Amino acid sequence: MKTLKRYDLHKDDYSKLHFEINDAKSYFKINKQHVSTPHRHSFYQIIWFKKPGRHYIDYETIDHEADTIFFINRNQIHYFCNDSPNEGYLFHFNDYFISRGKEDLMDRFSLSLFNEIGSSYLNLAEQDIRKINLLTSFIESEILNREVNYKEQIYHYFQNILFQIERLQKLNGKLDIETNSNHKLAVEFKKLIFKEIENFHSIDYFANTLGTNTKTLTEVSKETLLDTPANIIRHSKILEAKRRLSNRSACIKEVAYGLGFEDPTYFTKYFKKGTGFTPREFQKAHL
Repeated sequence: MKTLKRYDLHKDDYSKLHFEINDAKSYFKINKQHVSTPHRHSFYQIIWFKKPGRHYIDYETIDHEADTIFFINRNQIHYFCNDSPNEGYLFHFNDYFISRGKEDLMDRFSLSLFNEIGSSYLNLAEQDIRKINLLTSFIESEILNREVNYKEQIYHYFQNILFQIERLQKLNGKLDIETNSNHKLAVEFKKLIFKEIENFHSIDYFANTLGTNTKTLTEVSKETLLDTPANIIRHSKILEAKRRLSNRSACIKEVAYGLGFEDPTYFTKYFKKGTGFTPREFQKAHL
């Protein structure tokens, strides 16, 4: 039986950089069997597609233009579509790599880029392409030559890429995390939901844990996440159920109990109401 693969980057080996850059087309060709089927990572991924195509993230196939950058968060399910050129760059990295220079920097990028709020990609204008191309070429040169302080240079060049992307997100209408506390609260709410995804909690519990009240949490949720807290929790629970059911060998009862359902029958009704499929039908249709 096939299982949903979860890949690591330089796991527990801190002699490694915990960062890598790959030519997307070559990477796809070499690893086609793995990357063209649903999988997840314990690390972050930025994919820069240079040509138009399609990419699959969390049960949605996204048609994208040339020079589109995707942000893949840890544990998001995605795969490369066989009918796409998949030309461009892959950047893989762990918290350890980003936090080496500034301890809380990854917290910032988790809020601004890898927050799973709104669009998970952006399109680059010509001037942006030139800037990121130049920084990418510097990184490739440092990796190739491995001169003195090359790791530090790679870190700073890639950090600049992330700051450039963050700037573009703000210019494209994203909320400014430095001044907008509502955006931060919304992101922390989503993070707490997935931290507690194996339990059922009241809205009061989430509000109190986040240091706010239910009225404020509801207002922020509607403004930033475009839905009520109850619906965001339900959608998140169903998304995690989909992720776990992506293992063909997954036992539906175990998935139900693992997500806090005391009765697997109720889980089936809950899942079908949210997706239109029973868990078993979902497994057959998506695997």
